[in-house]
Amino acid sequence: MDSGKYAKCTCPKKKCEWHSDCFHCVMQHRYFGDHVPNCMQFILAKKIEALAGTAELEVKRKPMTKSSYWDYVRKVAPRKKPYKAQKKPI
Repeated sequence: MDSGKYAKCTCPKKKCEWHSDCFHCVMQHRYFGDHVPNCMQFILAKKIEALAGTAELEVKRKPMTKSSYWDYVRKVAPRKKPYKAQKKPI
């Protein structure tokens, strides 16, 4: 880790508003709990593929969101303030 090899954001979603902001990216993924951040998916993918192979199933990767989507989001809902975590409603 001292080499700095893992210091750069590896997420291919360059237009995402949390790109290169790992703390807030992971925080919002944990908050919403809908999926794992892209940079960590390869860890789970290997394990899921091995498990699926045991059950004689195949794993198919979901296509990436098109960059035009991020252009649209920024156009219709520009981010005015820096991201700040909110508490989940009970």
